[in-house]
Amino acid sequence: VAGPQFERHHLPAFPGRSRSRGAADIETRCQLHRKIFGEFSSSSFGDFQSVFNQPQEYIMELTFNQAAKGVNKEFTVNITDTCERCDGKGNEPGTKVQHCHYCGGSGMETINTGPFVMRSTCRRCGGRGSIITSPCVVCRGAGQAKQKKKVVIPVPAGVEDGQTVRMPVGKREIFITFRVQKSPVFRRDGADIHSDLFISIAQAILGGTARTQGLYETISVTIPPGTQSDQKIRMSGKGIPRINSYGYGDHYIHIKIRVPKRLTSRQQSLILSYAEDETDVEGTVNGVTNTSTGKRSTGN
Repeated sequence: VAGPQFERHHLPAFPGRSRSRGAADIETRCQLHRKIFGEFSSSSFGDFQSVFNQPQEYIMELTFNQAAKGVNKEFTVNITDTCERCDGKGNEPGTKVQHCHYCGGSGMETINTGPFVMRSTCRRCGGRGSIITSPCVVCRGAGQAKQKKKVVIPVPAGVEDGQTVRMPVGKREIFITFRVQKSPVFRRDGADIHSDLFISIAQAILGGTARTQGLYETISVTIPPGTQSDQKIRMSGKGIPRINSYGYGDHYIHIKIRVPKRLTSRQQSLILSYAEDETDVEGTVNGVTNTSTGKRSTGN
């Protein structure tokens, strides 16, 4: 609703004389009018139409893979948009509207308030300039109606949790904020991803290969001999697309050595033989009575 506008009549000036009481009253009334109407018309509080036209906000849940790879996701929104029945005109299709004689079709009326002339939105037609005698049965003359629409949201690859996109729906716009679920496998750092790979003691000592889940495919990882726990292996370009740039991030695989809790009798014998030949042991090893350094163990 447009704020009222003021046109001030010029008062005759009297040189050499201070303002009269009548002039002071006029100035007081002017300040009152400015306070009531002027502030609202010049601020966002008075622009009610802009308040109603603010884009609606929605939350969209995504899995980790959907956010990383991108997806076209169908989404249902409830939005106030141009009435489809009357095409926003407000009157029932097939009926006519009457010219508003109150404002002469201008949509604005003039009110005399003493020394001021105030122009405001026509109270009879609401600023339309015409009178609707047969309102639309859907929007009841408002020209807008709540509608449920299904839209396909093209989620870009690499979108992060909390990011918001703006998308047109009909003649309106909506804001969509993405909520990305945690992955049981991957950890994200920008365009890079991290995951853990568990290997055996033999693989860590002798080297070998292992298979692990990648973002796009199963990855075969070469394990070099003497691999240490928490050592990282970098798979270049196997990460997430860089959303504001070109290329892909990397996939960092963190090696975890799995220590068995139970051994067969043969494994027990072999590991004891290995322990007897160790030269860099600080302390003792259970079950080993003599070490290569000549120290006796107090272990069982």
